[in-house]
Amino acid sequence: MKKIFFAAAVAAFAVSCGKVSDVTEISGTVNVEGVTEVRVLVENVVDTLVPVTDGTFHIEVPAALTTFGRVAAGANGAAFISDGTPLSVVIDEESTITSKYPKLSVHERMNAYNAAEKVLMDEYMGRQKEIFADSLKTQEEKSAAFETFFDEFIVRYRAHHVGAVEANTDNFLAVLALNNLRGELEDAQLSELINTLLPALQENKYVKGMKEALDARIETAEGKMFKDFTAEHVYGYSRSKDPQPLKKEVKFSDYVGKGKYVLVDFWSPWCGPCRREMPNIKSVYEQYKGKGLEVLSLAVWERKPQSHTIEVAGQLEMDWLHINNCGSVPTEIYGVEGIPHLMLIGPDGTILKRGFHGLEGIQEAVAEYIK
Repeated sequence: MKKIFFAAAVAAFAVSCGKVSDVTEISGTVNVEGVTEVRVLVENVVDTLVPVTDGTFHIEVPAALTTFGRVAAGANGAAFISDGTPLSVVIDEESTITSKYPKLSVHERMNAYNAAEKVLMDEYMGRQKEIFADSLKTQEEKSAAFETFFDEFIVRYRAHHVGAVEANTDNFLAVLALNNLRGELEDAQLSELINTLLPALQENKYVKGMKEALDARIETAEGKMFKDFTAEHVYGYSRSKDPQPLKKEVKFSDYVGKGKYVLVDFWSPWCGPCRREMPNIKSVYEQYKGKGLEVLSLAVWERKPQSHTIEVAGQLEMDWLHINNCGSVPTEIYGVEGIPHLMLIGPDGTILKRGFHGLEGIQEAVAEYIK
């Protein structure tokens, strides 16, 4: 009897504490009418359709910590990490996935990470709205107040994501956190974080993309010569009843390394921060265009026909040099992961400065070289 009781107690303890398996059990409820099957994806591992019976489904998939998964029914669904603990899925307008053993679950760490991220972003949006809605402040005072808040906020924002990377070097949560840090860290710190990941994670396509961009920035860092590229520049439209874009193949080297300083602006017409940067660029251009400065805007990642890019450039009074229809070619060459991105190239084609922004930052960069 003692042996039986002891065995039962051990079994009960094991159930209460749970364990990590080499498979992940996924049990789900679908609260969406008309759904007869759900798609279960674990990238590079499994991608299958699972039948839904009486609003429920069940499947077992291999545990795979170094990639992401998703359960979806039509437009509804949620992401997960296949961590070897039983996962419970509810699919509706606000789909959720939780683990039976949260203390053992990498997926639950992701849930906590996402919840903390939401708190941060809600604070950011709320404070921004509050500052700029203050009718007692001038626009300059509002901008100064927001800048003060942002300087404090970005420290906490970075710390949140860096902490997530450091605590999850063996699973996909680190990849999510690294992706949120793109453009927010110095290249040396980003490289150091990437090197802490397990080799399998470093081979993840998202991490490899970060490493490629990092290598590109190293190859085009300050002090290096510019790298050339070619684009089918669309520079206007004919006035016929059936207007066609007028294309001309141009090279980056047609504009840089020609004896003038060139302020290169990576932008796109859909990019709000790019549009807000234009008055700053224009102000510095007006100040220095008679002293050997040119501005060259490279339209990248465009989403609409070229007529839209040309129209927006006119609305923003971008009265300087342009190469549009660039796609992702220059951003890949120069490792640009976010726009706007500014770069100052010297008369001989040397990259003098890059990554500065704002009126003060642009003025300082240009004034350092053009007296």
